[in-house]
Amino acid sequence: MKRITSLLLGLTVSIATASADQKAAKPHPSISAQVRLSSWWIARHAEKMALVEAANDPKKDTKIELLMVGDSITHNFDKGGPGEAVWQKQFAPLNALNLGFGGDRTNHVLWRLAHLPQLKTAPKAASLMIGTNNICWGSDQPTQAADGVQAIAKKLNEMYPEMEILVLGVFPRRRNLDHPHRKEIIELNSYLPKLLKDIPNVTYMDIGPKFLDDKGFLAEEMMPDTTHPSEKGHQIWADAVVPKLKELMGKK
Repeated sequence: MKRITSLLLGLTVSIATASADQKAAKPHPSISAQVRLSSWWIARHAEKMALVEAANDPKKDTKIELLMVGDSITHNFDKGGPGEAVWQKQFAPLNALNLGFGGDRTNHVLWRLAHLPQLKTAPKAASLMIGTNNICWGSDQPTQAADGVQAIAKKLNEMYPEMEILVLGVFPRRRNLDHPHRKEIIELNSYLPKLLKDIPNVTYMDIGPKFLDDKGFLAEEMMPDTTHPSEKGHQIWADAVVPKLKELMGKK
């Protein structure tokens, strides 16, 4: 069953509520694609659609070889964010497209991917880090959020079967190791290796410990608000993943 919704900026899309087999399984929110009816969110999605369309236009000298998929933590690589300089130095040369949207959960990413134009030339790789908004302040259980991460990895593989996919463990939140949010993230990440192992071209990497000291403390210099990396945190992130991404993309 499908319903049609007319969104802002003249963007008209169809929203699939669920397939028959999903209904039988009674899918939980983390794996059920959902649109966000916020003007900035729709506008940002339209911008990403336009960038994909430009990459598909042979008259334009643009290409997309890397998809960076996530929430506000990835969004902060954009202009004006604490990770902007790091992005320009280390991800822009990889022809990356920032598909991070502040506040997104796994269900929102599933919707965005389903409503993004297909690239005529498949990206070489994608990096995915999502799930923190499903848990912590969210309403989903860690095991459900992990299912959502798996569903996105499967969707990315379905979209581009030859594309390599680097899935990152959810980054730590809150200062101390015993904080409930930190425990939920550790639990979520513990499920991912098993859930991802049978999806083709998927590599799992947990770089969370790189933000912590030897006692598991998350310093303010790494994440000032205990959730979003500082410029230094973004640099640590890039240093940890760019070599692997280059390897997966076949770049030196």
